[in-house]
Amino acid sequence: GTGNVPIAVVIHIMEGTLAGTDNWFNNPISKVSAHYGVGQHGEIHKYVREADMAWHAGNVSSPTWKFLKPNLNPNLYTIGIEHEGTVKVPWPDSLYNTSVPLVKWICQRWNIIPSHDTIIGHHEIYSIKSCPGLWDKEKYLYELTGIA
Repeated sequence: GTGNVPIAVVIHIMEGTLAGTDNWFNNPISKVSAHYGVGQHGEIHKYVREADMAWHAGNVSSPTWKFLKPNLNPNLYTIGIEHEGTVKVPWPDSLYNTSVPLVKWICQRWNIIPSHDTIIGHHEIYSIKSCPGLWDKEKYLYELTGIA
């Protein structure tokens, strides 16, 4: 482990399939990873232990995330979850139905209070990308917290 405690969950879109992401993360040339991958059919693949750093959100560009720590790689204090799909296609209910309970469980174990500032889209750190695409953050947070 890195000794750092996660304070937020970063939501990503794979720009492809779960199988393709499995292969890419297993390729040493990729130099990228995430803690979890969520498939369109309810699968959850664990790639990296939560206590260890995954390489999912280290590039920072015009960030809007208010808990970003200056001069500290965001990978050190976030958990990254990739979701099967592409930026141009709205998330099917199946992704919400699998991802929300996973994030709820992560938040409980790391004492993260789910909010706009602790459950964030990748674009809130790296604005050059539109990742996680057509993710409905309001719907997601409502399903996570029950608070509109």
